[in-house]
Amino acid sequence: MALIDDGDLIRGLGFVALYAAYLEEAVDDCLSVVAAHDPKFDVRLNRRATSQKIEYLHKQLEAVGPLSKELSCLPEVLVAASQLLEERNNVIHGRVYAIPGTGDTIFSGRPGIPKKAAKSEELYNLANRIIGVRNPILHASRFALSRQMSAK
Repeated sequence: MALIDDGDLIRGLGFVALYAAYLEEAVDDCLSVVAAHDPKFDVRLNRRATSQKIEYLHKQLEAVGPLSKELSCLPEVLVAASQLLEERNNVIHGRVYAIPGTGDTIFSGRPGIPKKAAKSEELYNLANRIIGVRNPILHASRFALSRQMSAK
């Protein structure tokens, strides 16, 4: 069930953080399944950024050959996950200030990124998109990837 924007900026930020953690867990679950079939797997990857784990998964999926219909969308979903996690980083590592006369504003933690209005609607939308890509990744980790990797 999709989250409904209640206007609470901080609650929306919390959902982004929590749902992104669930997404990262689903990526880790996929990594575990794929790594179990890779005798050259470097266990240090388990401590790396999710973006690096996703790169590894892409390479392994390409090496497996044609993906089953069930997994055919996984590479595309992993790209979307990377993009959403980057969006998450922008808001999580930014700072929200209530500025009189202008409202809540997000200041990026990264140089060169302009400040922008902080809107709960955008945070709830981001949280909903994050959980939306988590579900097919979770399905892949629990069911489809094992079948695909065993068939190779």
